[in-house]
Amino acid sequence: MNGLAFILLALLILSAIAWWMIALHRQELTRLDDRLARQSAGGAPVRRTAAAATPMLMPAFLAPLLARAQIELTARPVGLVAGVNLLTAVAALLAAGPAAALGVLLLPALLGLLYARARARRRVEALIEALPHYIDAVRQMNMVGNSLAQALERSLADAPPIVRSYMAPVARRLELGAPAGEAIQMLADRLGIAEISMLAAAIRTNLRYGGSINTVLSNLSGILRARIRVKRELDAATAQARVSARVLIAMPVVALGLMVLMNPAYLDFFTGDHRGRRLAVIAVGFQGLGIVAMNRMMRLSF
Repeated sequence: MNGLAFILLALLILSAIAWWMIALHRQELTRLDDRLARQSAGGAPVRRTAAAATPMLMPAFLAPLLARAQIELTARPVGLVAGVNLLTAVAALLAAGPAAALGVLLLPALLGLLYARARARRRVEALIEALPHYIDAVRQMNMVGNSLAQALERSLADAPPIVRSYMAPVARRLELGAPAGEAIQMLADRLGIAEISMLAAAIRTNLRYGGSINTVLSNLSGILRARIRVKRELDAATAQARVSARVLIAMPVVALGLMVLMNPAYLDFFTGDHRGRRLAVIAVGFQGLGIVAMNRMMRLSF
C-alpha cells in the first residue's frame, strides 16, 4: 500500500512539474506576441487582462465542464490553492504516511470536480429551459426584416440572464463580423451541449443549402420543448428509484457512524492492523464502484 501511494505521489509531482513547464512556455509565447504586437503598432503598449497575462492550460476533458459551469480559473488563485494543498500534503506525509498525503492531495480536486459538475448541471438545465424562448425571439426578429446575425444579437437584449451569459461570446464574435454559423458552432464546440449543437447545425445547414430559416427555427423550438417535456416525465418516473439509490449509498456510512458511536474501539482493527487497512481500502473501493454503477444506471439520455 505504501509503495503504491509513493508511486502515485511521484506521478502527481511529475504531472505538476510538467504542467508548470508548459504554463511557463505559454507565458513566454504570450510575451513574444506582445512584443510583436508592440512592434507592429509602432511601439504602443498592448493592454492585457490578468487572465490573458497568465492563461490557464486546461485538459481536454475538463475544459468543456468548466465552460458549462462558467468557472474561469486564473493562475494566481490556482497556484495559491495548490501551494497550500502541497504543504498540507507534506505535513500529512510526515505525520501519517504516504496514504494520508495522497488523500490530502486528491480530496480537494475531487470536491472541486463534484462542485463543478453540480454547478454545470444546474446552469445547463436552466439554459435548456430558456433556449426555446430565445429561439422564438430570434425567429420573430428575423421575420420583421433583421438578418440572422442581427436577430441573434438583438434578441439577447430581452433574453433571460442565463441565455445572455452563455451567448455573450457569440454576440462579441457577431459584432466583430464573424459569420453566424461559425459563431454558434464555436460555442457548441466549447460547451458540448446537445441543444446548442442542434441550433448550430440548423443554422449552418440553412446557411449552406438555403431555405426558410424561420421554419427551421420554429421546428427546432418545438423539438426542444418536446425534449424538455420528456425529460420532466422521466424525472418524475424515476424519482422514487433515485431516492432509493441515495438511501442505499448512505446506509453503509450511517451504519459505520452508529457502530463507532456504540463501540469506539471498532475501528482499531481497520487502522492499527495491515489486514484491516487493506480491507478498509477494498471496502471503500467497492463503495465507490457501487456509487458509480448506480449513477450510471440512473442516468437517462435521449
